[in-house]
Amino acid sequence: MRLKTSGKGIGQTMGPLETEIMELLWKKSPSSVRDIYERLLDDRRIAYTTVMTVLNRLFEKGLLERSQEGRAYLYSPVQTREEYCSETIRTVVQGLLSGFGEPVLHHFVDTVNEHDDAELDELVRIIEEKKQADSR
Repeated sequence: MRLKTSGKGIGQTMGPLETEIMELLWKKSPSSVRDIYERLLDDRRIAYTTVMTVLNRLFEKGLLERSQEGRAYLYSPVQTREEYCSETIRTVVQGLLSGFGEPVLHHFVDTVNEHDDAELDELVRIIEEKKQADSR
């Protein structure tokens, strides 16, 4: 998985069109190529074949499943948006910790502290909650 620091949210793990299509599918699925194409036309000019290609690539990446209905495929996300985000975060954090160890924790805390004091308090609360749950 590659992270794109220029993106926001899941846009850091997918291209802009992939992100838009996944967001549409998380809102309403299953959807056909035509369904997605027509919903995208509300905001942009796009070729039907481009939508078909991106859906097929998302399927090949394992992010979508598809079933055939007549001559058309219906696409659905394999995971909910929340599951995808959780898995992505877990993968990134595990990769950073295994590659850099303790400095990752220090930079994480520093970054949270710079961003918002309330988030640092929330981090402390989460750590304490986790310690208590693990000691049971």
